[in-house]
Amino acid sequence: MLLLIAAVCSGPLALRAQIKTVTKAASTKRKLVATDSAAALREFLEADDSYYEARVLAARTRYLKRAAWAALGDRCNPGSLRVFPFDTLPAQRDALQQLAEQMESTVLARGIGSRLDTPDARALLRVIVGWEAGIDRPRWDGTDKVPRSAIATGLTGEVPDPRGTGCLKSPTAADTVTFVVPGFTVMDFPNVSTPRVKGYFGPLAQQHARDEFFAAVGRKDATAELSYILVAPMVIWRGWALVGVDRPREKGGVEIGVASNGGAVYLMHRNGSEWRLLSVVRTWGS
Repeated sequence: MLLLIAAVCSGPLALRAQIKTVTKAASTKRKLVATDSAAALREFLEADDSYYEARVLAARTRYLKRAAWAALGDRCNPGSLRVFPFDTLPAQRDALQQLAEQMESTVLARGIGSRLDTPDARALLRVIVGWEAGIDRPRWDGTDKVPRSAIATGLTGEVPDPRGTGCLKSPTAADTVTFVVPGFTVMDFPNVSTPRVKGYFGPLAQQHARDEFFAAVGRKDATAELSYILVAPMVIWRGWALVGVDRPREKGGVEIGVASNGGAVYLMHRNGSEWRLLSVVRTWGS
């Protein structure tokens, strides 16, 4: 009887121990399966990104083979302008534009939602700000060993003096250049005295710029013009970037969409630690 009681009493304990062992083994197996699945997913995403990166690089190669440089002379530091002298027929120009847009759409699709709170993104923003403000210019991306600077944007470059052989400074050189950057919370400002650069950041950046201008100037003079540079959107992916730039002009800080200084979409490519300009994918005028 004592033996029977001992067997009965020890039975549930043994069963519980067995269940615990089996449960632990099953849990370990599930973790291994989950780890393998996560690793497989990462491997798939990496291969997918590598495939599209190779496509963009191949398109870049074809794009550069069709390009040449315009002779702009040395007067007033005009910079360099990439041109395509052999694409003169409408079908050729359309094919060239499609090539640029193919790179644009790939970078956009793969990089949408990319983080902008990174040193790489701030370095790119610094390049765009310097270029748009007329402080400095990016270099062209390409295979040339000779570095070539892009031409000035908007009215930020020097122009030949029609009364002599010298150059006239940009009409914006003494102005404050205002930037509205919704995707950032801070900006690395160029370390120069002129032109002065001012920035508004975050999702409400545009509204803050308008409100401040209206309070300071617009309510006293409805014809006063608020001009600023909107840097958005910005997408970064694997050493490639797309940057949209618009240059609105608004009366009094309240009349929205009535005028513009134009805009552009820039396709940028990182060379080492330097962001360079590959293509101005599209522009629009005032």
